[in-house]
Amino acid sequence: MGVGALLEKARVEQGLTIEEVAERTKIKPQFLEAIEQEQFQLLPDQAYVRPFIRTYARALGVEDQLAEETEPKESTLCVDELAASMRERRERARRARRTRFLVRSAVVIIVLAGAAALIYWWMLRGN
Repeated sequence: MGVGALLEKARVEQGLTIEEVAERTKIKPQFLEAIEQEQFQLLPDQAYVRPFIRTYARALGVEDQLAEETEPKESTLCVDELAASMRERRERARRARRTRFLVRSAVVIIVLAGAAALIYWWMLRGN
């Protein structure tokens, strides 16, 4: 049984709705639904997967059961997804640095060209 199925089963057995659990956990209902459906890519970031699952399990009182049944598979899943998320962030940061460098370089070139034009104009007027 997967993480989502275990949490959904526990919630239904306790007669709770997604909205009631959302109030208890302060996690948005759509994120709780994503966890139950094991669609972790719908969470705001992969770094939220484990804490959200842990909070959800704690609110339902199935934290120990969840740890026993799912820890190895969940760890592997989270580590792989976290590594992919980190690579994506590094790539975005690299692109942002490159863009900043190009913009700064363009500004310097424009300022130097303007300064050269002013000097040239000043020299022509002086003669």
